[in-house]
Amino acid sequence: MELTIFGIIVFVTGMVALYTSHRAVIYGMAVYSLFGCALALGLGGIGILPPQLFLAFFALRAFNLVGGKKLGDAFSMDKPGFWLLCNCLWASVGAILLPRLLLGTTFVFPVDRSTDLILLQPLRPVSGNLSQVVYCIGDVVVYCCMYAFLKCRGAYRTFANAIFLLTLLDVLAGVIDAVSHIVGIDVLSLVKTAQFADLSGEELGGLVRISGTFSETSAFSTFTLPLFVFCLNLWLVGWRPKLAGALAVATGALMLLSTSGSAYVGMAGYLIVLVFSRPHLVARDAAVRKHRMWIISACMGVLGVLYVILFLPGVVDTLGQFVDAAILSKAGSSSGVERMSWNTQGMTNFFDTYGIGVGLGSIRASSFLVVLLGSLGIVGAVCYGMFVGKSLLSPMPAHYPITERAVCYAARHSMISALIVASTSAGVFELGSCFYLFAAAAGALSPLASRRVFRRQGRVASSAYVWPSRNVVEPVDVEPVEFVTQPKRRG
Repeated sequence: MELTIFGIIVFVTGMVALYTSHRAVIYGMAVYSLFGCALALGLGGIGILPPQLFLAFFALRAFNLVGGKKLGDAFSMDKPGFWLLCNCLWASVGAILLPRLLLGTTFVFPVDRSTDLILLQPLRPVSGNLSQVVYCIGDVVVYCCMYAFLKCRGAYRTFANAIFLLTLLDVLAGVIDAVSHIVGIDVLSLVKTAQFADLSGEELGGLVRISGTFSETSAFSTFTLPLFVFCLNLWLVGWRPKLAGALAVATGALMLLSTSGSAYVGMAGYLIVLVFSRPHLVARDAAVRKHRMWIISACMGVLGVLYVILFLPGVVDTLGQFVDAAILSKAGSSSGVERMSWNTQGMTNFFDTYGIGVGLGSIRASSFLVVLLGSLGIVGAVCYGMFVGKSLLSPMPAHYPITERAVCYAARHSMISALIVASTSAGVFELGSCFYLFAAAAGALSPLASRRVFRRQGRVASSAYVWPSRNVVEPVDVEPVEFVTQPKRRG
């Protein structure tokens, strides 16, 4: 067993968080998700990352705070978590049984740690079956614990502030990465100690490919895009607009400078969603702010293009070559051809197994949708689709305070942006702990909560009416949020 400096830091902060407010573990879970390429604990050939190690303290703190019954509420049949749990059960069983039952019936590009080569092989059990199941179960634990924390007073504000801190650290990491490579010093190599191929420090069109704390620029952009969308939508609805706006501008600029095709495709795809979004349902002045944003962005874009064409004609050719290399010619490159072959084979696996799938971790692809269909088949696709649909489309009651509604709205859009970029570049099923933190915030506002409060208020009012006296009981205004209080410690 190898305990690194990151492991020691996680253990110390985790132990401190167990004896402090639950807000500490929310901040910790959000911040540690940034270090997805740092090794915290080594167990033979298995590496445990900081967010996975901190998850033990995150879950223990949630259990101590609300108990097992409240944690199970996230998986009620009327909640999105029920379908996530069904997907996890099907994925776990399928990862164990399907590669053995369908042994050799089709060829796959497996997720196998025993070799560095990605070769087409007959279907068989591989190490990826176990590792992906562990990640899947961990994501479910992250979801249900965060769901339970969000029932506490002020948890939505704490969650938003934790994401703000995470975004700030992500921006600082991106800036440090770009500057350090310009001066010839790889400062962030200290946080890239896990067993991943480190592709940072590369250049495209004379620009450094920004990777931050991740091993490659596509991973950085995939992680940063939901943070950008979260801050942008909080700015639109007017919740802490100065801080949210500044972080949105910073993350957007970093993604534009990152030279990542995933970032450009993801941002373009989300812009379509943003056009049809309705933030005015959360805040009345959001529509005006949204129109102002489009006008200012269009004017700055036109002025920028005219300036470059008139005064910097040489830049036009450079930008043209850059766009061609980063986006237009991507599919024809060796990497693009290889990834398209993964996707093609993944869909072949889906049809070869008649829609059953080959088991979680048995294939890799270059699209989350292909991984979902090829690995989990129709059953997994339906379960996960129901989870996403109920998280995004459940009605958001207007009786909740503005903080809860604003953060829930922004989290839903972060989920959408994460799924857009994952559908174009994700190689495995695991979307990261940060995605499931957003998913919990997106689906934790239950319409039933406000109804229960109204019934409770009605009973108080009726009792005051039936028993008139000098001590008349006044109806009590209660916020439509289920709060959990921490029991007092004795001694």
